[in-house]
Amino acid sequence: DEIAKKMMKPIEYAAFQPMSLDAQQKMLAERLRARRHLVILDNLESITGSHLAIKNILPEEEREALRGFLRDLADGRTIALLGSRGGEQWLSRETFEENVYDVPGLDAEAASAMAEKILERFDVKAYRKEADFEKLLKLLDGYPLAMEVVFANLKRQKPDEVLAALQAGDVALDRGDTEKKTESILRCIDYSHSNLSPEAQGLLTCLAPFSLVFNTQWIKQYTEQLRQQPALAHLPFDRWGEVLQEAANWGLVNSDPEIPGYLRLQPIFPYFLRAQLNAPEQKEIRQAVETAFRQHYDEVGKAIAPLFESKEAKEKQIGFVLASLEYENLATALDLALEAQVSIVDLYQPLFSYAKAAKDHRRGLEMGEAVFARLESYPVDKLSGQLGAEFVTILDRIALLQFYLNQDSQAEASYQKALSTLLGNQSYDANQIRKMSAPIYYQLGLVAQKQRQWQQAESYYQQALQIFIEINDHYSQASTYHSLGMIAQEQRHWQQAESYYQQALQIEIDFNHRLLQANTYDQLGILAQEQQHLQQAEDYYQQALQIYVEFNDRYEQAGTYHNLGLVAQEQRQWQQAERYYQQALQIKIEFNNRHYQASTYHQLGLVAQKQRHWQQAESYYQQALQIKIEFNDRYEQASTYHQLGIVAQEQRQWQHTRDYFLKSLAIVVEFNDEYRIAFVLKQLARLWQESGDASLPAAVAGVLNISPEKAEELMRGVLNQADESSEEETDSE
Repeated sequence: DEIAKKMMKPIEYAAFQPMSLDAQQKMLAERLRARRHLVILDNLESITGSHLAIKNILPEEEREALRGFLRDLADGRTIALLGSRGGEQWLSRETFEENVYDVPGLDAEAASAMAEKILERFDVKAYRKEADFEKLLKLLDGYPLAMEVVFANLKRQKPDEVLAALQAGDVALDRGDTEKKTESILRCIDYSHSNLSPEAQGLLTCLAPFSLVFNTQWIKQYTEQLRQQPALAHLPFDRWGEVLQEAANWGLVNSDPEIPGYLRLQPIFPYFLRAQLNAPEQKEIRQAVETAFRQHYDEVGKAIAPLFESKEAKEKQIGFVLASLEYENLATALDLALEAQVSIVDLYQPLFSYAKAAKDHRRGLEMGEAVFARLESYPVDKLSGQLGAEFVTILDRIALLQFYLNQDSQAEASYQKALSTLLGNQSYDANQIRKMSAPIYYQLGLVAQKQRQWQQAESYYQQALQIFIEINDHYSQASTYHSLGMIAQEQRHWQQAESYYQQALQIEIDFNHRLLQANTYDQLGILAQEQQHLQQAEDYYQQALQIYVEFNDRYEQAGTYHNLGLVAQEQRQWQQAERYYQQALQIKIEFNNRHYQASTYHQLGLVAQKQRHWQQAESYYQQALQIKIEFNDRYEQASTYHQLGIVAQEQRQWQHTRDYFLKSLAIVVEFNDEYRIAFVLKQLARLWQESGDASLPAAVAGVLNISPEKAEELMRGVLNQADESSEEETDSE
């Protein structure tokens, strides 16, 4: 009757009213079929009823009449939109059939906008940038009711407290003062959950520890862990398939449209299950489920972690995707392992590798520091044996991430603490401890090398090398000789560098370490190139490339193509150089290796600059600079600022030239790089001469911390020296 009122004129409606119901339905259906309308029927789950549904359900006869009416609309011009929490199979035949859309949460942009409005409503907008709020937003997956209810708690709790409560299944988060399922997240889920069979409800309890996703391809492995728990032995594990389908029918889970085998969990569903398991009488069940979950993810972590070290781009990508999908589940299992004070390394490693691969070093560091704080609270007797070794491993990983974040002093302190902890471990004999200490000495060498503390770095490397020789570790000996060669090369001690590289290469040839040989050939090529032995350099690079191609090692090919580009560039073979650089860049983009894209953009800038393509050169340099700033790679920013200064100078853009050169000078002074200090000073002296900028000596003085008179004297001295073109330097990054 209401539809007729909206569609008909008064005189038509007057004729419509006396008709029988069948005639009315037929007339409405004909009109709706003939013209485009939108008919929306929502909450269809209430039609069949349940203990929480509307009491006045439709009888069978009226249900059939509704189905007939919708069937009559099929293939007409009107669109019918039906909404339900259930599958409504009784209605599907000859109506919507398979035309079903599982409504997901809001997309990221819409969810963010809604979150900001909720925070503004409760005057807590300051939480928007907190990492724990971002975790909450991700866990709620854009579901509006869940966001409304959970975020309302931020008016009295901090994001980390709300997050902990959500993960623990704390019912206090919910609106406990309402009976309406459209206002309470627990009642909303309970409505769907209560419609499941008792067997399904029991089995789905095993999903309580999961967040966001469940991999159905791992059901067999998870079930094996569940079966080992006596408290869960009664569950119908052979019915997983039909139980998950039943849960999907009631909107509790749905298939991921992009990743086969994965189910997306309605974000509040696990919270609901945890809340149920928090009941005192469910303690044994909860502990059993959590133990099986933790043990299952131990195996998952063991499977994912090695993928990050694969030489195959596809396997690396699979590892990255799996770790991204399973991040919250792995993190939950890690938390349970820490709580149980059992081994954690298989759960921690894929999380660390994911943060490292994603270049999200800060997130990885925060996680590592949180884990380390928990480990420090263990009883002393626990931190012996395997757990003691894992304690050192976590410290080692923390130090590496600090190293990546240019927190060099903190990295050194962490490595030193790892070393002292290892040396004090009473569970290992002296030989084991000495063997385990060698990699830490090696890493300390890397930290010192990065800070250009050459003697200190060499000392650490020599300590590591001595141990590697004692334990007959040929692989590590070669790596250490290689690093010693790099230190000598940095100090322009060419013969000593070549000696170290050749020692590394001989070990690699003796033990048929082909890929290591390629790496050393690369470094020998760089060494030859720096001495302007260009043909020898190209020969070494081609030997390296041949091995990488032989092993289909696309990742390492990028560096060699880059180096071949440098050789072609030095020989002024601009097109050949550009081809090599573009091949290198393509591979770096393929592997999402954004950090190392910077060096190739820099070299492409140099090639464009040499051909006087100023705008293209500046574009490449700016792309390189943006990445270096993004990754806080301050030392390498100096070379790009320097080249931007040259491009500006060639175009007589004096102010830009001055700014770029001064930024470059400040950085090389900061790192005490005397070679580059002299080079940049030469450019500034020429700029002073060309531009007539009388204030430039004072600006240089400010950077060098000397008087303006001393700076002017220094710059005049530079101008009096032999005039070498600045363009003769090619930065090999």
